[in-house]
Amino acid sequence: MSFRNHSVSTAYRATRLMSLLLGASLLAACATALPGVVPLRTHYINVQDAVSPQHLHVHVGDEVRWNNLRPEPIRISLLSHLSGSGVSCQTGFSRFGSLDDTAIVPPNAYVSLCFAQAGSIQYNVWLKPEDPLRSMTPTAKIVVSARPT
Repeated sequence: MSFRNHSVSTAYRATRLMSLLLGASLLAACATALPGVVPLRTHYINVQDAVSPQHLHVHVGDEVRWNNLRPEPIRISLLSHLSGSGVSCQTGFSRFGSLDDTAIVPPNAYVSLCFAQAGSIQYNVWLKPEDPLRSMTPTAKIVVSARPT
């Protein structure tokens, strides 16, 4: 086997291993919720060539799902820090029991958060995580309001 073929084979194996590890970590992080907490309503943010909707208004207790409709992974990064008490459920954002502010979303998959407190959350989406300078979409915003009584 030539050195070049060996290098390509090694790179392929490393890429495949990283993909498997990412998938396993996402599965382990899925559906973390407080016992007995059920989202009141689910809102969808679709990511294809852009983020839609760019601005979203939700209520405390609602779930927001970012759907990756692209054929490659995307990266979502929250610009607003959320503590564990700021969310009541999460999928894809948790890492070793603490909230991580960045999530990689595989093709045809989603990540989600349920907001437990009123406030404003800004975030960015990178359509090609390997090209962070040219693939970032405009900053989007979620406004979380208290549920009307």
